[in-house]
Amino acid sequence: MPRLYYMPRSRSSRVLWLLAEIGAPYDLTKLTPEERRSADHLARHPLGRVPALELDDGTVMFESAAICLQLADLHPDAGLIAPLGSAERALVYQWSLFAMTELEAPLYRWIREAVGDSADPSTRERFAQAAAALEAALNDHDWLVGDRFTVADVLCASVLDSAHSRELLETWPGLQAYVERAEARPAFVAAAEISNQPRS
Repeated sequence: MPRLYYMPRSRSSRVLWLLAEIGAPYDLTKLTPEERRSADHLARHPLGRVPALELDDGTVMFESAAICLQLADLHPDAGLIAPLGSAERALVYQWSLFAMTELEAPLYRWIREAVGDSADPSTRERFAQAAAALEAALNDHDWLVGDRFTVADVLCASVLDSAHSRELLETWPGLQAYVERAEARPAFVAAAEISNQPRS
């Protein structure tokens, strides 16, 4: 079985969500902040971060989006990624990378700056442009690709949850509804029971 090395309240949550959507067995190892800096974990992730996933053949990989895409590939029967070479597959890649580069990066920068009371208007504007583009892409559809739930929705909705929980999505009601729809899924609820636990 694959083994996920994780910490609660981290980017591990999106991998836990995808694993719950797949429904296949896996093992979990919860790390403490101190264990993240251990030689064992640094061998899994050179920056000492989470998540890291050990595959059945012993290969260890990191980066939450890469892990989610690989898991979707390994479990095609779960229907979370379109067939290789299809146009829908290309769109899954597109929106998965969009989640990491165009949504997550400016959103987290905006949140950090706002906490420090030094928000740069250009940071919010960059996120706003990406949010508007995603809302337009949904265009009254429930999900991003082929109107069925995919790994791209796990990644986009998991990033947007950080904005929604801070009431930063009020300008984009379509995205608020999208996040709420995604988080009503039983797999998200099951994963949240693990990922929302205290870290210590």
